[in-house]
Amino acid sequence: MTVPDGTMEERAESTLQLLREGVGRIYHPVLLAEDLVGIPDFLERTEVPSDLGDFSYRPVDINISASPKPEHAVQLGFYSLLLESLHGVMLPTADVILVDRTRATIEMASAVESAREMIAEAREVLAGRRETPTLSSECGMCPWNDYCLKAMSASADISLIDGLGKTKKGPLNALGYVDLEDIANAASDALSQVKGIGQRMAERIVRQASVLLDGRPKMISRPQFPNAEIELYLDMECQQQTQVIYLIEVLESRPDGEEFRAFVAERPEDEGEMWDELLAYLQGLPRDPVIYHYHSFESTHLRKLAERHGLRPDVEPKLFDNLIDLHRVLKDSVVLPIHSYGLKTVAKWLGFRWTETEADAAMSMLWFDLWLSTGNRDCLEWSIEYNEDDCRATKVVKEWVASVARHV
Repeated sequence: MTVPDGTMEERAESTLQLLREGVGRIYHPVLLAEDLVGIPDFLERTEVPSDLGDFSYRPVDINISASPKPEHAVQLGFYSLLLESLHGVMLPTADVILVDRTRATIEMASAVESAREMIAEAREVLAGRRETPTLSSECGMCPWNDYCLKAMSASADISLIDGLGKTKKGPLNALGYVDLEDIANAASDALSQVKGIGQRMAERIVRQASVLLDGRPKMISRPQFPNAEIELYLDMECQQQTQVIYLIEVLESRPDGEEFRAFVAERPEDEGEMWDELLAYLQGLPRDPVIYHYHSFESTHLRKLAERHGLRPDVEPKLFDNLIDLHRVLKDSVVLPIHSYGLKTVAKWLGFRWTETEADAAMSMLWFDLWLSTGNRDCLEWSIEYNEDDCRATKVVKEWVASVARHV
C-alpha cells in the first residue's frame, strides 16, 4: 500500500493506520515521532511480535549504488529508531536495495547508535551551538556548500587551504593555528611535526595560506611544455556503478585551428568499440600529439582500458609517451588564491564558464543513466556537451600556465 497524499501530519496518521492494519508493505510512509520525521522508501512486515500484535515492520531503502555505504546504514538506523517509538520493538537488521536490484542486509546495532549521536548533535545545533564548518572533498555535492564557504572565508578558516581537510585541521587548531594568518606566519619546521604533515606539505600550506591572504597568484617554478604541432585536450567520464567508461572526448588543437571529437559508448557493452575508435583516430594523426588531461583519472583509466581491450605496440607511444597531467603541473608551478585545485574551481577563477552552469560530473553520469533508462537522446547529448566544456577548460588552464611561465 502507498501512503496517500496530504500534509505531513495526515500522511503520518495514514502510515500509523496501515501499520495497525498489518499490511504487507507500506510505500513512502511518514514516520513521525516528537521532533523527528523520516520517510523510508518502504516498510515491510515481519513476523516478529510488537505493540501492534504478532507482527512488526522493518525499513527498506533503494539506492543507486553498487554496494552499501555507511550513510545508508545510518539512514536505516534512523528509520529503525522511529519505528521503535511507534511499535515498541527494534529489529536487528534492515535492508538496502542496490543498483543491480540485489539486497544487502545491514546490522542495526552500530547504525542506530550513530543515528542517536547525529540526532543529539543536530539538536545541540538547533539549540544554538555555534558550528564551525570545515571544507572537505565532500562539500561540492552539498547544498550548503556556498553558505559554508562564505562562513569559512569570513573567519579565514585554515581548511580553506587545499588538501588540509578535517583530519589535519583539529590537531593544528589544538596547537593554536586557527586562521590563515596563523599558518602563513608559521615556521614550516614546526608545522611538519604535526601528525600527517611532512616538511614538503608544511611548506606548501604556508605558501597557500599567504597567497589566499594576498589574493594574487605566486609562481614557484617554471614549467616546461613540449613543442608539438598537435595538442589534444582529453576528458573521460565513467559510469559510477559499473566503472564502464562511456565517454572519451578530445579537443584537437593545431596552429591552423581546433576540432572537437567525441568517442561514445552508447551502451556499456560498447566500451571496447569506443576504445578501438579512439585508437584508430590516434593512429591516423600525422604527428605524435601531446595529450593534456586534468588529474590522474584519465591516465589511470586509459591504462585500464588498454588492459581490458588491448593496445597495439605502434599506438602505445602516441597515447602514453606524451601524456601530461595539468593538475600536477599546475600545483608544482604556481600557487593560486583558491581553496581547491579542481578543474572547475581553477578554470572559473581564470574566467572560463561552462555552458550548463549548474552541471558537474555527477550530472553527466545522471544524464547517461537517463539515456540508458529512457532512450531520450537529448540526455546523451547534454552529457557530451558538458564534457566538451571540460576539454576546453583544460586548454584554458594549460594556456594560462604557459603564458605566465613565459613572463617569469
